[in-house]
Amino acid sequence: MLIQRFTLGAALCAIIALTACTDNQGVNAATGALGGAAVGSLIGNGSGRTAAMLGGAAVGGVIGARQPTN
Repeated sequence: MLIQRFTLGAALCAIIALTACTDNQGVNAATGALGGAAVGSLIGNGSGRTAAMLGGAAVGGVIGARQPTN
């Protein structure tokens, strides 16, 4: 359980860092969505895991799209 939480935290930090690598808002949203889906895959079982992946992708996409561009 502790390893899963550590992995989840590390993945969230990586998502935030990667979404700020470009000034293209679409790329930031896509990177955030992919990262969010990856984090969601660590949570739940069966159809709950699928729901967590979809939710993670949605939240990651929003976070990525909201990253400031220069």
